[in-house]
Amino acid sequence: MAEEWITKQIDKYIIVNQKLGSGAFGTVYRGFKKNDETKQVAVKAISIASIKDSAKMVEHIKREISILQQANNPHIVKLYDVARTPHYLYLFLEYCHDGDLKKYLSTKYGRRLSEVEAVIFLKHLVEGFRTLHQLKIIHRDIKPANILLHKGVAKITDFGFARVIDTGMNDPAYFSRVGSPLYMAPQILEGQPFSSKCDVWSMGVMLFEMLYGKPPWDGDNQYNLLQNIKKTVLMIPDAPVRSDKIKQLLRHMLVVQEKDRYSWEQIFNHEIIQIQEAQIKNNLEQLMKEKDELSRSESLNKLYLEMNLVVGYLDQPEQILQEPSTPQLTQGSEEKQSVDDINHEKGLKIINQYETEQKRRKAMLKYNTYFLFERNIAFFFNYVIQKIIKMSHQGILKLTQELYYSTIFCISKNQNVHLKRMYDQLMSTNPDKFDRETWGRYLISQEYKKILTVTKNDIKHTEDFYLEIYKKEKQIIDKELTQPDNKRATKIKQVLDVNFDQNNFFQQLYQSVVQEGLDVIKTSIKQTKDSDPVYKDLLQLGWFLVICLNPYLEFKDINMDFNQFYEEMQTLTETQFLEKIGKRLDL
Repeated sequence: MAEEWITKQIDKYIIVNQKLGSGAFGTVYRGFKKNDETKQVAVKAISIASIKDSAKMVEHIKREISILQQANNPHIVKLYDVARTPHYLYLFLEYCHDGDLKKYLSTKYGRRLSEVEAVIFLKHLVEGFRTLHQLKIIHRDIKPANILLHKGVAKITDFGFARVIDTGMNDPAYFSRVGSPLYMAPQILEGQPFSSKCDVWSMGVMLFEMLYGKPPWDGDNQYNLLQNIKKTVLMIPDAPVRSDKIKQLLRHMLVVQEKDRYSWEQIFNHEIIQIQEAQIKNNLEQLMKEKDELSRSESLNKLYLEMNLVVGYLDQPEQILQEPSTPQLTQGSEEKQSVDDINHEKGLKIINQYETEQKRRKAMLKYNTYFLFERNIAFFFNYVIQKIIKMSHQGILKLTQELYYSTIFCISKNQNVHLKRMYDQLMSTNPDKFDRETWGRYLISQEYKKILTVTKNDIKHTEDFYLEIYKKEKQIIDKELTQPDNKRATKIKQVLDVNFDQNNFFQQLYQSVVQEGLDVIKTSIKQTKDSDPVYKDLLQLGWFLVICLNPYLEFKDINMDFNQFYEEMQTLTETQFLEKIGKRLDL
């Protein structure tokens, strides 16, 4: 395409001279449907002059079109239409708003993800590969740049090197050497026969990169890379700490000898990939056996927390619905479409509108990030409650019965106050702290609908849990009030209700009760030897309660990765915890 053009009309689409990237065989531009500018598309433009003398390139492109027409899956980028003009072949593809995985990794500390988030990415992509596997398709170019992100969903793109296998998916065969070297299976690098397991290798390299911030092997060129792979045993770093299950999966995916490497069938059936429906059912059956209502509520809360501790950008795979297949129109290879230049002034206006829209979406997503941040702070309080319950049951935390229930009551109520404040903001038509126009756009966005649904579910659960704690606390307070001069019980009585509005009196009481819990922990720490296994548990809980007093001193950045925070908390040493809370507790 000549550089001077601004917009072009191809059939029922308008193409805008705004590059989104480059694929294996062409440049990708923004575009939209002629009669509806809100229906955006990504347009892959392939110069016919660049491929007419290469039968192999023509075959690759035909193959890409054929594969995209067949592969209907929410985790595979959709092909809407194909058109040909005298000079270009155009593929009109699904437009993904949020960039690619390579860019996403670059925004993260250490260019890595938490294990929880990496596994969600893996599940998304494995769901896409279920469809590819059924269609006997290998991709051959899996890498972070070819994973697009769209409103919480990861999607596989760029099938320029993909092909359909005529033999068994696990039967090695000779194919051309294509792909990105860093992610290529050693069989491709060496020019040996390979099967669909080449994609398992590439996915393994990408999973390793998501978990550790870099690929498992590198090299100055393809030869050195291959030698490093063949001569250097896979080294899995000690830090950051990862589960044995994910490390085991990596070892199976990154086996150099293809015959010993996991197949896609083994990936599909792996316990990490399978939605743990049986385990959830078993947990629910066990908690329903609890006779005491509070114990049952505590168990249910623990289960909910395990499944919903952190809410982030990605949707859980089981929440993603299959979109109906979009009719796809393929123009005949010799049919010529009219190419109309939109007038210069209108073209510039369209480009300016796109740039403005990008800025608006960026501003709108900041609102969504803020609400995710506030929601995850609310569930930090819940996490601390579970720590208190567990350590008390284990006999590590020695609070009096009155202080124990007062502490979990106050933290639970504070969580509900936090969630109600957040919900009130979400339901506001014109909140003070937000730009009115951007807020209006946010209210009609898919992101808003998702966070509102999450918040409603969270509130229902946390209120139910609070009510059971409230009932128990009421019994204890009524008993304590029969004793003379019980100041804490008298104050608790005044907030023993289901009102979750902001209240200065409650906040002062909350601070006082949490501080009492900290004083008990401080005494326990001083009386416990640092060689005792419970010493670290006490330091950790002490630090968590310090955060509870003012979470915004620890959680300062709305872009904070809470999954990484919880991972870090599991790996800190006693000395590191002491550095965090030593001055605060005078240790």
